[in-house]
Amino acid sequence: MVRLKKKLKQDYVDGSSIDTRNARIDGNGNGMESSEGEGEEEDQFSQNSHESSSDVGDLDNIEEESQKETQNDTKAPFQPPKQLPTAQELKAIFEASELYKSNAFKLQMENLLPSIAPKTSKTLRGPLDAFLLRLHDQLLHSTKKSVVPKAAQHPLEVAEALGSHGIRTPFPTPPPTKDAKWTFKYEPPTSMTLIGSWANNTSVKHKDDIPFSVDLAVGVPQDLLQERDYLNDRYFHKRALYLACIASILSPLLKVKMWYDSPMNDPRQTILVISPPDDTLPNRSKLNVVVRIVPSLPSDSPIPLSRSSPSSSNLRLATQLDSQSSTISKATPHYNNLLAKSMTPTSDLLALHNFSSTIPNFIPAVQLLRVWANQRGFGRGQRSCVRGFELLGMWWGYVIAMLAEGDFHPPSTGNSSAPLKRKPKSKRRALGKGLSSYQLFRGALDFLAHHDFRDEPIFMKGVHESHKFDPELWISTRTPVFLDPSLTVNLLESIPYGSLDLLRIEAGLTLQSLETASTDTFTSTFLRDLRTSQARFDVVLRVNLTGAKARREDAFDVLDTGSALNTILKSIDHTLHRALGNRAVAIALLHQSSSLRPLSSPVPTLIHSVELGLVLNPEQAFRLIDRGPAVDADAASVADFRDFWGEKAELRRFTDGAIVECVAWEVESPHERIYIPSRIVRHVLARHFSIQTVTEVQPSYDTFVLPHPSAPSKRFSIEKGGGYKSAMQAFDGLVKRIKGMELPLSLVACLPCAEELRYTSVLAPSPIPVSRLASTPECARYTATYDAILQFEKSARWPDDLGAIQKVKLAWFETVAQNILAGNDGSKASIALDSFASPIEDGASLEVALPSGFAFRLRIYHDRERTLLERLIEDKTLPPFQKAEAERALSIHLQRFIHGPAHHSSISNIHHRHIGFSAAVRLIKRWFSSHLLSNFVSSELIELISAYIFLRPDPQVKPNTGSAGFARTMAFLADWDWRREPLLIPLHSMAGVDASVHVQFPTGKIEGVNTAFKERRAIDPGMSSGAWHIATEEEPTGVFWCIDGRGPTPMIADRIKTLAKASWTHISSEMEPGALSVKALFNHPLTDYDFIIHLHPNVLPRYSQNPFADDSVWSGKTKPINLQIATTGEEEILLDYDPAREFVNDLQRIYGDTVLFFYDKMGGTVIAGSWNPLVRQPKAFRALLGYSSRADGQKKGQVSLNVDAILGEIARMGQGLIKEIVKQSS
Repeated sequence: MVRLKKKLKQDYVDGSSIDTRNARIDGNGNGMESSEGEGEEEDQFSQNSHESSSDVGDLDNIEEESQKETQNDTKAPFQPPKQLPTAQELKAIFEASELYKSNAFKLQMENLLPSIAPKTSKTLRGPLDAFLLRLHDQLLHSTKKSVVPKAAQHPLEVAEALGSHGIRTPFPTPPPTKDAKWTFKYEPPTSMTLIGSWANNTSVKHKDDIPFSVDLAVGVPQDLLQERDYLNDRYFHKRALYLACIASILSPLLKVKMWYDSPMNDPRQTILVISPPDDTLPNRSKLNVVVRIVPSLPSDSPIPLSRSSPSSSNLRLATQLDSQSSTISKATPHYNNLLAKSMTPTSDLLALHNFSSTIPNFIPAVQLLRVWANQRGFGRGQRSCVRGFELLGMWWGYVIAMLAEGDFHPPSTGNSSAPLKRKPKSKRRALGKGLSSYQLFRGALDFLAHHDFRDEPIFMKGVHESHKFDPELWISTRTPVFLDPSLTVNLLESIPYGSLDLLRIEAGLTLQSLETASTDTFTSTFLRDLRTSQARFDVVLRVNLTGAKARREDAFDVLDTGSALNTILKSIDHTLHRALGNRAVAIALLHQSSSLRPLSSPVPTLIHSVELGLVLNPEQAFRLIDRGPAVDADAASVADFRDFWGEKAELRRFTDGAIVECVAWEVESPHERIYIPSRIVRHVLARHFSIQTVTEVQPSYDTFVLPHPSAPSKRFSIEKGGGYKSAMQAFDGLVKRIKGMELPLSLVACLPCAEELRYTSVLAPSPIPVSRLASTPECARYTATYDAILQFEKSARWPDDLGAIQKVKLAWFETVAQNILAGNDGSKASIALDSFASPIEDGASLEVALPSGFAFRLRIYHDRERTLLERLIEDKTLPPFQKAEAERALSIHLQRFIHGPAHHSSISNIHHRHIGFSAAVRLIKRWFSSHLLSNFVSSELIELISAYIFLRPDPQVKPNTGSAGFARTMAFLADWDWRREPLLIPLHSMAGVDASVHVQFPTGKIEGVNTAFKERRAIDPGMSSGAWHIATEEEPTGVFWCIDGRGPTPMIADRIKTLAKASWTHISSEMEPGALSVKALFNHPLTDYDFIIHLHPNVLPRYSQNPFADDSVWSGKTKPINLQIATTGEEEILLDYDPAREFVNDLQRIYGDTVLFFYDKMGGTVIAGSWNPLVRQPKAFRALLGYSSRADGQKKGQVSLNVDAILGEIARMGQGLIKEIVKQSS
């Protein structure tokens, strides 16, 4: 900043400085903010940007006007003296470039705040204020028309009287009995105070159109309370009666809709929700609010404050032992915390108001933090939300306040005999009160990302100098500790540790994302809904809680938490953390927020099912053994281990000599290791909670990347002879064999270029031995070939002519083939020539089939070919057709020998870097094939898109399972605006970098990518060369796989986006447990095509790869069609033989201008066709129209497309392959 000020001062002395009062900051943070008329400009900008907070306006026009004004000023005869920028302006410049990374982010954030807060205009607030005043008057003065008792009565009598009018009393469990010694009489509240976020102006919009909440604390009269009301829910029983009486008073007078709501499904926290009538709030669409009545204790309550200590025992449990009745009592921390919360609504209001007064940017910082949290499910919502955060609206404000002012480091009072086990490490240094809202927001994220509530409690600075209760008492509750300024309420007491683990991870990833200068940072931080479980967690389990019961249920815990369900959910969190250990970094319980219920329903709506979301530790999640205590350990630990795991526990000796108790999770195949975490969850839930119904989506996804259960490959292939590891071993064996041959030149390298050799093929290699191919059904006889590049040492004996080079390659192949055949081990070798290859083009390969069934296609790389082709293209005397041949030959050379091996190496690195990449990309490839896009999007292009999902600066954990990676890819494809946004993939920057390090696209190359993208769109606005623009560090102009027909056209790209949106909608729809149909994601509808070509599955060698294949086709239950099959002699092996693929290629070559063909290369039995709409229109007759036509019956002299003739030609071309052609449009 000092250097910037010196530069501006020098410019001022030279007379060349800009007008700092009129300049604006540009998109890169250059320039200065305007100080005159700034408010009007921002207000106008805010109005224009209200509909989309991501639209930050066009700053170029402002800069041009500023430059014109400066030029006009230089022409004036008198130049007024320039003013140096103020300190505030210099600070704004620094923040825009260093803190916000871009001025666009700053403007977006400033425009976000007005759109998320409730409107403050008098037109909208006036009717609401009038309603609140009316509500206040009715509660204080109107009891005549209600059914509330005029004299003290037994609580059950009062509840019965209210129930006769349809208002049931929401008593906590257990309700008062007939033996209750207290009576109840309604009296007007002693106070009515607006509390919560609405009163402190920190409210933000909730998710799922949940209205704003206006919380109204209603003080229960002191005359209704007694000193011993803390005991056995007596206060909460009176609170419930008081709430029901308020409902009976307001119902006939205000004629409003009212409901009960029990946050966290806790009956002790039941509140009354009132929806103002429409005539009271005429603009409900602009200000949708509800009023929530929250009964609270008065400031002069007779209940002693000491009874809210976390160590107090305020509940008594009667027992019957040896015909003698007795009571059991122990600490009730949850119950006591709720009792303390009833005492602090007003003090919380005053504390937050004081913070907003002393911290200038407190309110916008809290709003930013709450919006960030709501987008991630840390709040209220109708979809699955993270458990524990439903009532924590004010906690976000306390986090900001604690960071701004610092926390309190309490000394131990010495009242407890046990020492502090979780001491605060040191007094937290205050960030300061003068920070901007964004700085406070980032400070809060940094605190949440690095603070572990298991190790360190938080005590806020209170109004008192010392704690009311010994800090050791709070720590002894074994719950997260964050005390409010009153030092009596633990705000995090009801939050599971798993929820805080997830919060810490999300905060850390957001901080990491904010460090990048990506244009998507603001959207991913504040606007994108990241609550979808399938895309958020590696493992998602739906747990049916019907009939759930703890194996060792503690009746006292049930009383303390308020319900058996809350006790079970609390126990599930502890049990799963012990069972999974370091296999998972976060275990989150998710369920919908509490739902409103009518006044006739006193009991909260039960949660019938919850979601368990696991974020896995890829290094530990899939291990096979969990070790326990050693054989010589104390008997108690051994017994505890065996009691926890049950029949799964066993004693084993390991290779290191240790004899320990352990749990082994056996698997039959390597891919089953991914199910180990979910198997552990199922086991402990069944053992400890009698929960048998646990559904998981992951196995449903895996069926689409595993062979058909009854596929012939399983029966005919060698047992355990398939898989990627076997393919790599077969490839390495072939390379060693070639290196051992006596050849004129030694082999330098053999580079693999096949998806099967980089773990990204849809199905893992499952070869059928050559000796068994003859007995394999035709529909399962496909033998894939794996491409590889042979590179021999350099030699001057290579010819300098392109045609001669191809002849030399043939000679090399013949020599290698002879050596392979001479081995007499059953290997097959033959030279294959490419169809339509020119003499100067690399058009020959060596196909080798090993006895095990693995087959390889080998090509020879010679670096001199590229130079010769480039010279040929630059030759201006070359005829056009020869130049076209040379360009085509160069494109093929670059694809096969340059880009192919480089792509293979990069994708292999990603596979080894991210454990979930392989499974994800295989699912995505299956999705593209299932939706008949095989001939439009190459395998390499799909791999690049998948790589982006794992390498992008994403504020979510990198997927560790295929289902999570697949879901995020669908979300990306559904949102990607490929017309305006290139894709930047740091594909090569990750080389040699640890997987835990976030890889970013080089900043210096981003501008080059954007420039290349704009130039490409300007030169080719119709995007005929390809719709997608995918750039890497080595290819900033757009990756090789997107151009020259290798990428989708705009029409196909739009189709992909539409299909992805439908898939993402299906994934993100929160269905009932087990109702998510994964099969629907891969089942493509055929109704929108003009005609469908159905193929005979019997003659399709890849039919067994179809996930919906009918096993009767290869089991002999169907009638075979007439085929000429060799019955004598040795049958020829057809490598990479796919008649459906060749048929589609022929159709596209012949009818490409007339019809667009779609098919599934992974065993699809249909070819769908769509007519070109331009050729469907009648045209005047002329020669060489390019398609079959017939006279139009409506207009003389015009012809139209002869659909029947073309379909007849297609039927003749596909005779023996086509089953039928169904025409779906006239």
